[in-house]
Amino acid sequence: METIELTLSEFSRRSRSVLVEHSTTTLGRGLDHGETVLVRDGETYRSASVADVTFELTDTHYRLELGPVISETELYDAELRALLRTARTLQRQSAYVARQLGGSGAR
Repeated sequence: METIELTLSEFSRRSRSVLVEHSTTTLGRGLDHGETVLVRDGETYRSASVADVTFELTDTHYRLELGPVISETELYDAELRALLRTARTLQRQSAYVARQLGGSGAR
């Protein structure tokens, strides 16, 4: 799960929505519509979902709908689930590659 560091205004907290320019983040890739992310606001973490994605010539803009504040325990649980998903994906990919190499007759 991607994490975006922001300083949320009081308005954004109340409206539970914030606009983010991709160029102002440290994301290594673009976000997808509907994707869930973590928003770090100082020491506080919130869940958020990508509600809108707008592409312009110079940048990509995301509108994030902010969810509730996440406790430290929930944060660690979310990170652990993300790591387990990644491990399962890597396991499936390596099994696929092993089947392809084993089934090709190459020894």
